[in-house]
Amino acid sequence: MRVTNKTILTLVLSLVLVLGASLSFAQEKMTMEEYEKQLAEWQTKLDAADKGKAECSTANEALQQEIDAVQAETDKVWNEILAEIGTDQAGVDAFRSDLNALNSQCDGLLALTPEELFQKRDEVEALCGKLDEAKTNRISALTEMQNLIATIEGKLTQIKNKMPKAVYDEYTVVVGDYLWKISGKPDIYDDPTHWMRIYSYNADQIKDPDLIYPDWILKIQREVGPDEYLVAQGDYLQKIAENPEVIGDPASWTKIYEKNKGIIGDDPNMIFPHTVLVIPKE
Repeated sequence: MRVTNKTILTLVLSLVLVLGASLSFAQEKMTMEEYEKQLAEWQTKLDAADKGKAECSTANEALQQEIDAVQAETDKVWNEILAEIGTDQAGVDAFRSDLNALNSQCDGLLALTPEELFQKRDEVEALCGKLDEAKTNRISALTEMQNLIATIEGKLTQIKNKMPKAVYDEYTVVVGDYLWKISGKPDIYDDPTHWMRIYSYNADQIKDPDLIYPDWILKIQREVGPDEYLVAQGDYLQKIAENPEVIGDPASWTKIYEKNKGIIGDDPNMIFPHTVLVIPKE
């Protein structure tokens, strides 16, 4: 405990008050000899208190010198570390600020519903890219940054697990339904020519587009997933494969064909608008 001047003053005043009380008592009950003896005892205590104050002050000064020496050595080592990774304190602070911003973005995304997250999937991918870039910075080797990066990676995993692979509604087939009719309903696509979208998106269930049955539950695609492509007017497989957002290599059209041969059929040159193709990633 550090002894301050205020502490010593409080102690002295307390002693004086006690001494005053003792003197008043001594006037009635104590002899002069007893009074002088007690006064001498109190003086000894006061001297001891002064000595203790001096010793504490000396000890405090020595301790502060040790603290300053340790801090100086710490600063020296820290500056050597920063020099080794090619930065300074300002660079570390800026890097920390960038990671904290990514962490805050993750918190905001985690608060969204799965459907809202699906709409933000490009933002999630961009965030992953920023984190990957940050990990290439040598500042990321610092323990503090490694811990923060691990926290962000954990949140990104939660986000990806929460995000659906696609967003779709469900429709229950009723008596008299056929794909052309379903597609033309206002709450479906409001366009009967989009029937191919329903057929291809439900290819695991519909084997013949002319045969669907009551009580079947069909998936009505609302958003195109990251591994899907919705064929547009004028598309052909080579053109689709050439798209950098699909594969980026026109020669890879055969991979798309093989993956979707059940929908496309035997002629790879014949694909229809509104067909949902599955895009191979390898």
